[in-house]
Amino acid sequence: MKRFSILSLICLAAFTLQSCLFSEDDIFEDSSTNRTNQALDNYQALLTSATNGWKLEYYPGGKSHDIGGVTMLMKFEGEDVTIMSDTKVHGYNDKEETQAGQRVTSKFKLIADQGPVLSFSTYNVLIHYWTEPRGGLDVDGFAGDFEFVITAATENELTLKGKKHGTVMHMKRLADATDWGAYIAACNAIRTESEEYGTLVGFKGGETFTPSAFSQENVITFSETSANGETSKRRVSFAYTDKGLRLYSPTLVNGVECDNFIWDNATKSFTSTSDNTIQLKYVRPADYVPIEFYTNHTWELTYDYDFGKSDTTETISFTRMEDTDTLQTKISALGMKFKVKAVYNHTTGMLEFNTQYLDMVVLSTEEEGEMDAYIHLCPWDENAGNMYLTPKAGLVSHTTQMSPRIFEFTDNGRISESSVNGFVFYAFKGVDRTSDQLGVLNTYSQIKLKQKN
Repeated sequence: MKRFSILSLICLAAFTLQSCLFSEDDIFEDSSTNRTNQALDNYQALLTSATNGWKLEYYPGGKSHDIGGVTMLMKFEGEDVTIMSDTKVHGYNDKEETQAGQRVTSKFKLIADQGPVLSFSTYNVLIHYWTEPRGGLDVDGFAGDFEFVITAATENELTLKGKKHGTVMHMKRLADATDWGAYIAACNAIRTESEEYGTLVGFKGGETFTPSAFSQENVITFSETSANGETSKRRVSFAYTDKGLRLYSPTLVNGVECDNFIWDNATKSFTSTSDNTIQLKYVRPADYVPIEFYTNHTWELTYDYDFGKSDTTETISFTRMEDTDTLQTKISALGMKFKVKAVYNHTTGMLEFNTQYLDMVVLSTEEEGEMDAYIHLCPWDENAGNMYLTPKAGLVSHTTQMSPRIFEFTDNGRISESSVNGFVFYAFKGVDRTSDQLGVLNTYSQIKLKQKN
């Protein structure tokens, strides 16, 4: 998923219906082909029988499905499926974004493959956005699926397994009275109300069971403490509901089960539906700093570069871009100064550096002479040698010393199964990162910021 080797860039089948809906007694003597066709007809009838459609909590992210869930409403009619999502998307070749709450209709079909398979057979941006490649460097997109093996079914629920990535998801029949637009609006109202309060603490009966449950981009990162006192972090994806949020699956955090929660904007808290003594509640972090803290001080920036062969220190300062929460600074590379942007997070008080276009320079090579090169800052995993092009991939700061303040930078958690610890200065032939690539010009890793005054 958006993972590229730096090294390479430089130089059944029997279909068993697990369902209480369909009896095989009357077709057992029939041929396997007829039995399969009958099963597919039964699933077709089930899907189209829901007069108000179905809700699918959809999870991209490959085998670890750790980049957040998406709530989708679907109605199947004949060969058509109409989808509405709570998340806006921008298809690879689309000129405009498709907004949350917008209906998009395409085709679907049921086929016999690894079992009965539900296939979204023609392009629908609301689901294929999560599966489509993003140019020659990216073959997996967000590692989502658009074909699903149906592994179980009842009148009100189908269990689906992604054909390529294997993620198990559940599609549930919607009540006839459910208004699609109102449901999606409610999901996004909770997203909007709660996202400012993403720094949560887990309480059970008033006692803390997890000191940090940081919520970001439909993922909660839980802090856990082992018997020997060691602290670790675990990422769990969730999808929004019209009342709150539901984790991908019930999850034990320091012995407390977390699953489905209801949001209360008055108390800035999520309360468990199974045990109202369990809450995830907003608490401002002790190391919080206002945005002015960055612009009012100068900073000592240290980092390794040239694939860790060298290290250096330089002094930088931040300026705030007008009417935004974006800060800008200048960082040295290739004997030049590049303007680099960082996003300030009001929830945590931390800074986030993401994938971004920097500037156009003229490169000279023996083979091709002078050429225009467009430099992009791309997050990378120094240990694995992987680079990422996803716009939200990057590094986020965390405090390692309070006074003078020292920040170190780690993976911001926007890419599944990654461990970003630096950046690549990468040259393309165009401003768009899908254009032809020229190669790596430099690398930064082990980045630290220290307050100077």
